[in-house]
Amino acid sequence: MQYNGALVISQVFASADRLSDFALLGEQQSLNASALGKCLLAFMDEPTRNTILQTTKWYAAIKNSLTDRQDLLYSLAAIRNQGYALNDEEVQLNMRCLAVPVYSQNGQLVATLGVAGSDAALKRRQIRLLAHELDGVSQQLTNLIF
Repeated sequence: MQYNGALVISQVFASADRLSDFALLGEQQSLNASALGKCLLAFMDEPTRNTILQTTKWYAAIKNSLTDRQDLLYSLAAIRNQGYALNDEEVQLNMRCLAVPVYSQNGQLVATLGVAGSDAALKRRQIRLLAHELDGVSQQLTNLIF
């Protein structure tokens, strides 16, 4: 699998009050700048991750974005340990994004699946439950596609 330090948004399911989210289709984002990207980094094979971490210059979407390599490594270890990535106002103030990995039947990482919303909609106390639900959907996708 070849990575260039960016992910491409390939599917969006927008709510009626956020139809502007469809503009994200095809957008490239730095892997450090969202839960989707950090999830991808955390669960990809180690040699590829190390290459990306050593060769990519990270940018800050806002002041809360992780750009320090060591901080990013700690964050990726925590993500692997908990099974999901959370972006808590690291791209946009008052917004959160939660992401889980999607695997093929043979266990190869093929995508990440996430939800985004305001911090009022994605409350901290609901994150673990929502992550568990997303993981279930990820497993359903694997079973349906592969």
